[in-house]
Amino acid sequence: MARKPDPHRKTELALAAFAALRQRGVVGTTMSEVALALGMKRPALYYYFKDLGELFDAVLNAVLADQRAYVLQQLDADDHPVDALATWMRATLAFYEADPQLIGMLLQFWAVGRPDAAQDVLDRARDLVEPVRQFAIALLLDAVRDGRVRPCQPETVLDLCVAVVDGCLVERISRGLDPRPILELFIAQVLLPLKLPVP
Repeated sequence: MARKPDPHRKTELALAAFAALRQRGVVGTTMSEVALALGMKRPALYYYFKDLGELFDAVLNAVLADQRAYVLQQLDADDHPVDALATWMRATLAFYEADPQLIGMLLQFWAVGRPDAAQDVLDRARDLVEPVRQFAIALLLDAVRDGRVRPCQPETVLDLCVAVVDGCLVERISRGLDPRPILELFIAQVLLPLKLPVP
């Protein structure tokens, strides 16, 4: 029975390969070129990744895990649910602002490594967000019940927040727009008015 690759080493290699691909470009890249960029023999690379698609998967998993850790680090358990939601939105945007080319490079890598797996990639990204979304919905429902948040549809509020963040990220890529003013306007005029003063 073949030994399974060490998951930590696999992630290290994936991120190192992604860094190399960001330098040289991903279009037209072969596994042989990735192995050369990593200073390893092609069979050693194939031990960890059968193709560029598996390499992309490992990079995407690492980026999404980093995003989740970064965002969770910004949250304070004592925050009002509406404030926590605003923090989540700001932190998600800030994660990608720290590396403005990250999303564009991921999209290019996706096109090369997983051109026929759009739904799978979207499902994995959704699966990462969904537990956080459900937790936030529960917090908002509790806050509506105890009078800290105006009556609303928490599911719709969460979906709107996700759509605004996603839209901000797309606008940054497609038009080079600074999305922070849009996000802050949404928070100030849509999100924060949901808070009720505590008696």
